[in-house]
Amino acid sequence: MPLRIEKIVYPGKSLGREGGKVVLTDEGLPGELVEIAVLKDKKNFVEAGTISILERSAARIEPRCAHYRACSSYQCIEYVTQLEIKKAQLKEILGHGLKRGATEPAVEIAASPRIWGYRNKIRLRLLKKDDGFQLAYHQPASLHRFAEVDSCFLVPEDTNALLAAVRETAKPGAWEDVEEIEIKRSALTGEMLIILHAVTGTRLSEIGTVLGELRGRFRIIGAVGLIPTEKGIKEARLWGRNFIEDKAAGAFFFIGPQSFFQVNAGLLESVLGDIRAFLELSGQETIADLFCGIGTLGLALAPRAREVYGVESEAASVVDLKRNIQRNKAGNFSVCEGSSAEWIEELLDRGMDAVILDPPRRGLEPGLIGHLLKKPVPRIAYLSCNPTTLARDLGRLLSGYNIESVRGYDFFPHTPHIETLAFLRRAKRGG
Repeated sequence: MPLRIEKIVYPGKSLGREGGKVVLTDEGLPGELVEIAVLKDKKNFVEAGTISILERSAARIEPRCAHYRACSSYQCIEYVTQLEIKKAQLKEILGHGLKRGATEPAVEIAASPRIWGYRNKIRLRLLKKDDGFQLAYHQPASLHRFAEVDSCFLVPEDTNALLAAVRETAKPGAWEDVEEIEIKRSALTGEMLIILHAVTGTRLSEIGTVLGELRGRFRIIGAVGLIPTEKGIKEARLWGRNFIEDKAAGAFFFIGPQSFFQVNAGLLESVLGDIRAFLELSGQETIADLFCGIGTLGLALAPRAREVYGVESEAASVVDLKRNIQRNKAGNFSVCEGSSAEWIEELLDRGMDAVILDPPRRGLEPGLIGHLLKKPVPRIAYLSCNPTTLARDLGRLLSGYNIESVRGYDFFPHTPHIETLAFLRRAKRGG
C-alpha cells in the first residue's frame, strides 16, 4: 500500500495518513511516497513497515554504515534536514506537553561540531561464530535480533581499529563468558579503556592477558571486567587503570567503567557555557546539582559559585564524583549521597539560588516537582535526554516558574535522540 509521509515524529517514526487514520512506519522522509505493509491495525493508528521508497526526497542521501538502522537511522537524511526535523519535533512535543493557554517558548537547536566520529564510547554484543566472534548492535526494539558491525562511523578511527583487533583476538573458550564489549575513549588524551561485560569472572584474567598484548598497538590504559552478582555489578580490574580522564569547560573528570559521561564532548562545552550564562554566577550563589552523576555540570560551575551540593545515588558514580572533586580541588562542592527525592526538601530549606536538573529518561518524580513549587528557587536549568518527559515536567512547573527558553543540542547526529536544555525563572507573585 502506498503512503505519503507527512513528517517524522519522535523518536523516529514516519507518519502518514490513510483514510483519515494515522499510519506510523519505520522509514520515510517528509514528502516521500513509500510502499508499506500493515503490521497491526490498532484503534487509534496503524503500525506498518516500509517495503520500498517510491518517490525519493531531495534530502535523502546514502548512509555510510551498512548497519545504520540499528545505530543511527537518520544517516539517510542530510544533516541540515536532521536538525530541522528535530527542531520541529521539539516544538510539537512542547505544544502537547504544556498546559493549554501557556505561552510556548522559542525553540533553538545547536548543531554538533562533528557529525562523524563524535562518540567517545561504544558498546557492542559479542556473537559467537564458527571459529570466533562477530560484533553487533541490537536491532531496534529487540533483545534477541542483531545487526553485525565491522566498523561504525559514529566513533573515531582508532576506536574502530581497536574493536577490530579485539574481534580478531577473541576465540572460543574463555571469550564465551563475555556478552558485550565496551570501549570508552578520552577526547582529551585519546586513551581508551576496554570494558568486558561478562556472565562470570572465572576466565577474565586469561582474556586480560590476551588483551594486554594489544597495548603496543593502541593507546589502551586499562581493561576491566563487569560481572553481575546478587549485590550488584562486581568490577574486576584486569590490568592498568580503571578509568579514563576527560575535560570540559575547564574541569577534569575521571570516568570509570560504570559511570556516565556525555558521549559528545564537543557539544558538552556549549551546554556548560549556556548554563553558566543563564545563571549569571557572581561567586555568591548556592547551587543544588540534582542527579549529578560524576559531577559534570556542578564541577564546571563550582569555580563561580559559593557552594554546590551534588546529589547522586549510584555508588559507582559517587566514587568517581569524589575523585573528581579532589582532582579539581573543589572545596566548595559537597556530596549528598542518596536520591534527589530524598534530598530536595533539606536542600531547599537551606536556600538555593539555583537548581540544576539532569534526570534519567523517566524525568522528575511528582514529589520532587511539588517541593520545587512549594519553595520556588530563582532559577532552574533542566537538562533532559527525553523531550516528552521534559515537556510533561515543564507543564507541571508552570504554576511556579516561567520558561525563559528551550534549546535542543544535537549530541547524537544521525540518530533520533535529542538532548534538551530548558531555562526557568521563578514567577513573580501575582503574575
